Amino acid sequence: MSEEKAEVKRKFGFYHRKGEKIKIVFTDGKAITGTYLFAPQYEIIIETEDGREITIFKHAVKYVYVID
Repeated sequence: MSEEKAEVKRKFGFYHRKGEKIKIVFTDGKAITGTYLFAPQYEIIIETEDGREITIFKHAVKYVYVID
């Protein structure tokens, strides 16, 4: 019997990470930690531990990773 594997379309990036804690490292080496809210075309919106919502422009980001 031949079983067909359904092709799963996976979204890459942080699209599926809403609500998780992330750390964003900037091109100058500084970093910020917060909860990922959403990311429009040119920005990343996070909420810091003190409750502030911060908009970060993507061109200033070196890399982003999830904090376990």
